[in-house]
Amino acid sequence: MNYKTLTLTLLLGLATHTGLQAEEIMNHAGHDMAAMQTEQTLTKGTITRLDAASGKVGIRHEAITNLKMPAMTMVFRVADPALLKDLKVGDAVRFHAENPAGKLTVTAIQKR
Repeated sequence: MNYKTLTLTLLLGLATHTGLQAEEIMNHAGHDMAAMQTEQTLTKGTITRLDAASGKVGIRHEAITNLKMPAMTMVFRVADPALLKDLKVGDAVRFHAENPAGKLTVTAIQKR
């Protein structure tokens, strides 16, 4: 059973025990699923620079929808330098970036 199915099952079970209407539960579940999809948005890019020692990576990327950022080339911090293991300049990747405390940070990255 995947995470989304489990979440929906638990929410529907909660509805039967708390007297909530099914419509309310479905609206809430839809909101939670949309939030999960936003959190997991991956953006295509190409590695232009690697600096594992300082925890930074340069990526030429398409628009990053969750950050409302247009396509460009820029340097990001990485949440964990281990994310850069097995990557090299020129690799095509998919990545997720966030902006905690105003510092653009790659939180997930994988080769395409």
